[in-house]
Amino acid sequence: MSPRNPLIVFGDRHLEWSLPLRKRLRERGLQVGAAASAGALLALVREAPPDLVVLGDSLDELGGRMLSGLLQELSPETRIIRVLAPRDPAAAEPGPADNVLCTTDRRASPEDLAQTIERVLSCAPRGSQTSKAPLVICVDDDLLFLQSLARVIRRQGYRVLTYSEPELALEELPLLKPDLLILDVLMPELSGFEVLDEIRRYYPGTLPVVLLSALDSDDMIAEGKGHGAAAYLVKPCAPETLMEALRGLLTRQAPRGKQPGWTTTPRPASRRNLP
Repeated sequence: MSPRNPLIVFGDRHLEWSLPLRKRLRERGLQVGAAASAGALLALVREAPPDLVVLGDSLDELGGRMLSGLLQELSPETRIIRVLAPRDPAAAEPGPADNVLCTTDRRASPEDLAQTIERVLSCAPRGSQTSKAPLVICVDDDLLFLQSLARVIRRQGYRVLTYSEPELALEELPLLKPDLLILDVLMPELSGFEVLDEIRRYYPGTLPVVLLSALDSDDMIAEGKGHGAAAYLVKPCAPETLMEALRGLLTRQAPRGKQPGWTTTPRPASRRNLP
């Protein structure tokens, strides 16, 4: 029996840009499908897990970052390429799925995109590994700090997803199933304490939450502990201090329904800040 030709599924609300590319792939003997909504894409993946999903900017209300994580859960061995609109600010944000093997944009020619697809198909799917790197979600309204924080954590091999809007993080949290959450305390709409209260309604003690804030009074630290945080880190925080706290929380086996051990950092002294 001859091996099955790889199946590639395109998912995007606007599929016109991919028509020449899909034609080129079919001419090369590849199976090609398409979906213009998140529901249709997820249904296709459930029915016949593809070898590769080429994921566009957004489908319905779900962005590419969210969908990549859902696709990973449904089909761990499906590779993912994200194709973004030119100058899309999300281009630097890979998302929570291990199998997002590369990110490109629509300015590439159909031939260049076809070559990228063929290269990705030759890669072993990362989801076939026995375990995935922990997923850390960071929530902070300071975009520059948020980018630096994510960069530090990713360099240590963790998956990272960032949110500048706490309301959106709360909406997507149940679907993403993170291993750890980092929260700023002072944010315009919802404070870190309020977000933490909402989280504890759905994750009663099972999701480690780290508060990271420039507010370093004893009262604030005690309040953070009272709201159920597992750690309170003070900005500026040295990267090695941050990672030591994260590793400790991620590897600690806390009994179900109990909070992990409480951690604080001393007031910031002469330390190297997050880059």
